Amino acid sequence: MANCDKLFLEFNTFIVLNSKGKDSLRKSRKAVRDIIRRYFQDKQNGLSPKFHGQGSFMMNTIIEPGDGEFDIDDGIYFKVEAEPLQKVSTFHQWIWEAVDGHTKQKPIDKQTCVRLFYAKGYHLDLPIYYIIEGQTPYLAHKGKGWIKSDPREFIKWFNGKADDEGQLKRIVRYLKAWSDYRTGNFPSGFIFSILAANNIVFHKRDDVALYKTLLKIKSSLEMSFVCYRPTTPAYENLLEDYSKTNKDYFLGQLNSFIKSAEEALHEQTRQADACQAWQRHFGKDRFPFDSEEFIEDYHLVNIQYQLKIDCSVSQQGFRTHLLRQMLFKKLPLFRDKKLKFYIADCNVKKPFKIKWKIRNVGNEAIKRNQIRGQILNDSGNHERIESSDFHGPHFVECYIIKNNICVARNRIDVPIEH
Repeated sequence: MANCDKLFLEFNTFIVLNSKGKDSLRKSRKAVRDIIRRYFQDKQNGLSPKFHGQGSFMMNTIIEPGDGEFDIDDGIYFKVEAEPLQKVSTFHQWIWEAVDGHTKQKPIDKQTCVRLFYAKGYHLDLPIYYIIEGQTPYLAHKGKGWIKSDPREFIKWFNGKADDEGQLKRIVRYLKAWSDYRTGNFPSGFIFSILAANNIVFHKRDDVALYKTLLKIKSSLEMSFVCYRPTTPAYENLLEDYSKTNKDYFLGQLNSFIKSAEEALHEQTRQADACQAWQRHFGKDRFPFDSEEFIEDYHLVNIQYQLKIDCSVSQQGFRTHLLRQMLFKKLPLFRDKKLKFYIADCNVKKPFKIKWKIRNVGNEAIKRNQIRGQILNDSGNHERIESSDFHGPHFVECYIIKNNICVARNRIDVPIEH
């Protein structure tokens, strides 16, 4: 059975919003909060806004979508002693006026929030609430008036379902990445969070956990196509407005996803074929393709001899250096260098065969679809010529094969800087 657990963990690091992106969102959010505070200070109408982040950003399930467009939610709370006399539309107009002009694009006043667009490819949703101390908040819904809603309660519920290893949150990210890649009407990230939390099957491997969770989601939805909100407003069916066409489409896509997962996890499936099965639902540009081969799959391994490889690093017009010396002296290895890997020491008596493996690791390798990892025959010169094309961790392994047995092996790490 192909094991893609490590690839899923790499995929997770590729799709999760990185710390730089999170810092940028926090700065944007803080700037908007300051603007809204000043607006109400100048207005002097007795209202003073408080703020509470909500949604996937606060739950740490936010992903970098393929089209670059994503949203964050920041709730605006007005603490009052009774239901405000002003209309819901008035509160919406106040927030719209407060943020108008902060970005180049005009904000949009939606049913449940005011939406602010940023040129960097994301938008900030600003839902508005009033809250009486000790009671559930009320959301300013332009179509339904003030309705009970407490996103803070949902975050608490979800975190209560989450495991310490973070697998539930990764499963939610995988479901969002699947939705992001597919076309058509898919459930929202909020619905996926509920479905995943209610049907999660934890496992030591993410690929197996995702497959088993998909099976449970399918069984649940085929029994009854519903997804009830677990918190205020409780028992709201979030799939109630799904048409039969959209329902059939999503269930069809879910079945297709499960079949591919079964194919990937089948005991006869090769690693490369398993990767291709997952890529059908995550995209070739995002989910890593791993055709890594292992010497143990081709030869009996019985290490009896010494082997040491090194690498000469050169560039036209510059002096050649040895990679092991550079690593020892903590000198950086940059891109666009010629790398010649060779055997520096070996006490195996001829005749023997030499094989090599070049392995690229990390987000840049995934992005370029250049993970590699195949076992390669030596050209006959007892060396391997490569180049430092892109940054990230890499390694090269060399094997000595004698009488069809791997009798010596060695590895050298190749950390390429920006």
